[in-house]
Amino acid sequence: MPRFLVYAPDYPDYLEKRLAVRAEHLARAKLDDNAGIVLCSGPIVPRPGTKAREASLPEGTPNIAGSFMVYQMDTLEQVLDRLKEDVIAQLGRNIAMAFPRYNWCMM
Repeated sequence: MPRFLVYAPDYPDYLEKRLAVRAEHLARAKLDDNAGIVLCSGPIVPRPGTKAREASLPEGTPNIAGSFMVYQMDTLEQVLDRLKEDVIAQLGRNIAMAFPRYNWCMM
């Protein structure tokens, strides 16, 4: 089955919106993990030297600038449909960043 790498950086000043729906986002991500359709995923941290990277956040607040996911699904359309269901994407993040049929090896 094909694997699709999704790189989804957030827009600037998006962290507060992201954190407001994070629990719901993570609950759905857990369902995807249990279903075996997401092989790995995680946050992207802000680039060094950027305003976001230097932001002073309350203790325990993750500094996230986007996400990456590797989905295992039959088609790119299935991946895009799944991404459209994500609460973070529904806030307005650009989700049209899926790269189809990426053949790779993890070591």
